[in-house]
Amino acid sequence: MREMKRCLAVAVALIPALAFAPASNANQSPVGCTGSNPVVRFATETMNQLDSFVRPGDSIVLGARISNMGSSACDLSEISVTVRLPASDGTPGEVRTLASDVDLAGGAAVEGFTEGAPYVVDLDEGIFNAPLSISWQATVHGGDQDTVISGEGTGLEIKLTRPRTSLQIEADRYSGGPPLTVGFTYSLTNQSPASNTGVGGPSLAPGGTGGLRDLLSDAACAPLVYQSGDQPSLVGEPALDPGETWKFTCSRTFLLPGTYESQPLITGSSSVDSRPWPQPASGFIPVTVFGSDLTITKSHEGDLLAGGSGTYEVLVSNSGSLASTGTVTVTDQIPEGLTVTAISGEGWNCDLATASCSRADSLPVGGSFPPVIVDVTVADDPPSLVTNVATVSGGGESVAAGTNNDASDPTKIRKPTQPEPPKGNVFKVVGSTSLGNGMVSLKVRVPGAGILIVDDAKKIDLVRATRKKTRKSGNVKVVLKANRQLRRTLARSGASRKVKIRVSFTAAGNPPNVSPISAFRQVTFDLRPPA
Repeated sequence: MREMKRCLAVAVALIPALAFAPASNANQSPVGCTGSNPVVRFATETMNQLDSFVRPGDSIVLGARISNMGSSACDLSEISVTVRLPASDGTPGEVRTLASDVDLAGGAAVEGFTEGAPYVVDLDEGIFNAPLSISWQATVHGGDQDTVISGEGTGLEIKLTRPRTSLQIEADRYSGGPPLTVGFTYSLTNQSPASNTGVGGPSLAPGGTGGLRDLLSDAACAPLVYQSGDQPSLVGEPALDPGETWKFTCSRTFLLPGTYESQPLITGSSSVDSRPWPQPASGFIPVTVFGSDLTITKSHEGDLLAGGSGTYEVLVSNSGSLASTGTVTVTDQIPEGLTVTAISGEGWNCDLATASCSRADSLPVGGSFPPVIVDVTVADDPPSLVTNVATVSGGGESVAAGTNNDASDPTKIRKPTQPEPPKGNVFKVVGSTSLGNGMVSLKVRVPGAGILIVDDAKKIDLVRATRKKTRKSGNVKVVLKANRQLRRTLARSGASRKVKIRVSFTAAGNPPNVSPISAFRQVTFDLRPPA
């Protein structure tokens, strides 16, 4: 009985102790924390992007930093972070979730959550500022009942700049026969609007190397000469300020028939964000040089064999702006070591003695006559390399248009004792495409496995030598890059440049006495993106 009374007394004594013990001990993490709100803001990458002006169309990376490092901070769980994007009129718009169900211990911080789609700046005309806000919610473990808390983080402001120019190009004549001399006048106006907060529009600071006002060039005419329009600048050095119009002039003599359109390029930067200025719109009135322009190509397949025979194909086309008129004549200038045995072509009147063919029908613009086929025999002891040249004349084209009226076809000749190159698809440069940024894509058809090398045919410092291993016959794509010297030339002139390249192929297993197969090609390098 005495023992039972003693137990009851101990139980009664414990009741007040349990009643006054901190109830938070049950779920407190870490034990003894009193809790404080986390600090939530945008990620450093986002802040850095919005630290300066942005432009319409810019992509803003959205990310967040969550810091739970307050004094006596409790663990947090189920953290979610959302951002409110601006609507197109600059008012608060769409809500996007950056993070959800994140756990973060007291005394820790985490930054990131940038995996989602970026925000693309798209504000209405006349809107130059818009808010970007960030909110959070979390469960805090600070007592015997978890508590859900929420709040606003530190927001950011989007500050917009809208650099804008208009360009008018006028010619003193838009058509005529070659040679056609045309004078161009360029009027470049800075139409950048001022912001609704009183910040003025950006000035266009020249970035060319041809003088203080070198900010405009044209791949279709050079050099452009500044004439007038510059007023005392808002930024010290000469600059095209908002509202100003600078005028430039240029003259060019067009020799070949065809249609020519201006290709202007602005070389300069904005005074507000120091980024390159946007390029002007295209769609300028072209200049048309009337007349036919006959071109000619000549080709053959493989190497010729001493004492054997071969065949050449000659193709005449019209790249001008008018159909050809009158008689067109093709003449094959056969080199030493080859003898013509036959020459013919559908619709052509051919003479074996002169190795020439002619016809009087009209060739439309962009069209080609049926090919002329030239059969030859090879001498028993010929040179190892000969060049067969074909020319075209007539068709009513002007003398000035005759600069592209011949075609050369270098031909290798092997002796019967020399190994034969691999058979299969013919080795041929199929085509080239300018990629802009000083690069050209080249498509080459190779006859089999081997090594393909592409390099400058004249100066090795203009194009980076490119080497590619092939495994089988077929088309191979090679990307050529302009070297530093050529890139400087392109940047300085603002125009494209044609470079003659040599494409060589060495078949796998070729003995040393068998030379590589080679072909030559003119390709166009340009720093501007393709139209």
